[in-house]
Amino acid sequence: MSESYNSIIYENAGGVAQIIINRPEARNSLNEEVTLEVYDAVSRTARDGSIRVLVLRGKGADFCCGADVKQYNAGDKAPSARKERGDRTFYRTSVLLHEMDAVTVAAIRGGCAGAGFGWACACDMRIADTKTRFNTAFLDVGVAGDMGVPWFLPRIIGAGHARDLSFFPRKVSGEEARALGLVTRLYEEDAFEEELDALIRHLAGSAPLALKALKSNYVEAERVGLSTYIGWESERHQALFATRDREEAFAAFVEKRLPRFEGC
Repeated sequence: MSESYNSIIYENAGGVAQIIINRPEARNSLNEEVTLEVYDAVSRTARDGSIRVLVLRGKGADFCCGADVKQYNAGDKAPSARKERGDRTFYRTSVLLHEMDAVTVAAIRGGCAGAGFGWACACDMRIADTKTRFNTAFLDVGVAGDMGVPWFLPRIIGAGHARDLSFFPRKVSGEEARALGLVTRLYEEDAFEEELDALIRHLAGSAPLALKALKSNYVEAERVGLSTYIGWESERHQALFATRDREEAFAAFVEKRLPRFEGC
């Protein structure tokens, strides 16, 4: 199933949703329409309990190169819709990507900068090809940034590296990004789509209740102390142990076959 948007492509099939920023002629840079449509699609995904995996990517050669600076320089300084609804559109997208039940994957090729960099950091994992280039970019255009980069980035690569990339914006190669821990998997260009498809199929084929619980465990572990977290984790573990999917997983493991999950 696909939904109709002007500046993005939204697809949802087999428990996997894809949001594809569709402005390749502008390196998938963000204007007001893209921002609002991405928020709408992310919100739609977060509300749909049948979706196990969300993939965020760009159409063509780039992931997303941040705000459309040329457009704003031409006079679009403060779009009214964004100004009035910014808290739940321009910024809330990152929160939803990070906290929704579905596992979120940033599939990054080409340029990834500014707000696009922030959205990528908000995802559970980032995979890239060897030609990818990352850049925080905010300070270069006279802003401090958005999309939660100072919250996400230190948790991903450490406080020192995060500050360095923010205060001294520069292009970071895929190899350096992997060394920093910014990307979890790095593939050659010609292998990227095949590897991405395999990763998505693996996640989508996991036990759905366990996948959701594991995502919740990581989100909640960021909020509370260890003792409180362990209490919540053990409750989920006991609940999952009583499911038919757990029984099926155990049986499939012993019988050396693929499990057939039902989500119950």
